Amino acid sequence: MNNRNWSILCWNIRGLNAIEKHDAVRDKIEESACSIICLQEIKMQIIDMSFLRKFTPQIFDKFDFIPSNGASGGILVIWNSVVFAGATIDKQSFGLTISFTSQHNLVTWNLKTVYGPCHDPARTDFVNWLKSL
Repeated sequence: MNNRNWSILCWNIRGLNAIEKHDAVRDKIEESACSIICLQEIKMQIIDMSFLRKFTPQIFDKFDFIPSNGASGGILVIWNSVVFAGATIDKQSFGLTISFTSQHNLVTWNLKTVYGPCHDPARTDFVNWLKSL
């Protein structure tokens, strides 16, 4: 059987727009030897590949994100397309679901990463979404 273990780095970053965090984030990504990075509470409304290059190794070449709502929230998922093909299958203000297919053995699985809101009505919507899963 072709088994393979993959690492996923998941981190509530509490803001990704601070330049002083970029080196620490890069160091943690490299230390983890991960293939997928999930960052919550990115506190950013616009993300592009040139921004990602400031803190991710170049092997990470695909991403999707949910922008922050003002100065809070936001989710970013970044992956290495040599290891995984990824396709976004659900996007909510509080959650991102991506279907990943291993380039090694073609196994497909779904990753859901969330950043739950603290106040209603968004909190109730989030809890109802979770219950429906």
